Amino acid sequence: MKTLTLTHDAGFFSCCSKRLEGIVWFFNTYKTLPDRVDSSRQFSLYTSEGVADPASLYFKEIDTSITYQRPIAFYNDMQFLSYKRLDFTGLTPFVTRYFSPNDEVLQVVDGYEKKYHIDYEHTCVVFYRGNDKATEMTIASHELFLAKARMVRKERPDMMFLLQTDEPEFMKAFLSEFPDSISIEETPPSDNKQSFFAADVPVEKRVWHGTHFFAAILTISKCNMIITHSGNGALWAMLYRGNTENVYQCIGTTWDSGDSFKALWYRLKPYFKKLFKRHSYWIVTSS
Repeated sequence: MKTLTLTHDAGFFSCCSKRLEGIVWFFNTYKTLPDRVDSSRQFSLYTSEGVADPASLYFKEIDTSITYQRPIAFYNDMQFLSYKRLDFTGLTPFVTRYFSPNDEVLQVVDGYEKKYHIDYEHTCVVFYRGNDKATEMTIASHELFLAKARMVRKERPDMMFLLQTDEPEFMKAFLSEFPDSISIEETPPSDNKQSFFAADVPVEKRVWHGTHFFAAILTISKCNMIITHSGNGALWAMLYRGNTENVYQCIGTTWDSGDSFKALWYRLKPYFKKLFKRHSYWIVTSS
């Protein structure tokens, strides 16, 4: 019996990305799934005392079979690449098996739908990540996203905007121009530009925050159109969506066309990655 233990601990979807990367690495290496996936060292900002494995607070494991046929490409750095190049066919079975939201999370999604009267067919998400993300990449200007929203409003006046941002300045600018937009008040922006929001959440509210943030990303994934930054939250909205149809992705300060040569390397990388020692973000043990 082989256990895959993940040790990367950071933001919610950063943990998800490293968890998926480790599972995919194991699958590519051993040509089978791990007998057990242990995330007890992850999600520390989204758990409470006495919880053995924080992943159980958010996900239910679906017992579906995944048979090895070819290497699957997934790496955390894909958050910064064109999502049009994601191997959705290969990745979706892993997302379904290991990252399906549990009933508590789905109840929050249902609550959002009712509270905010979300009509997915006629909703365009504007997903802007600022603040500490600037330490990882160049952040697009507010105007770049506002201009894209104006284009959508001109071409699709029937679309309602759903705004998701961690930056209060962008929220103010966007709502001043599009005051009829939806903004999920359970996931507010943060004034702390040095760290992500969860780092400032009191211990007793961490699970509540994690559940509501996860539910917000699931809600985003279901909307007809998405205007988004590049990052782990956006990446997981795509993984749950299962495609990039009607998605405008901004990579740094440029709108993605899906023609990145660098993205091709990440599709080929599994064939080379197995030649090197696995990353230190996970451990494999046998019993």
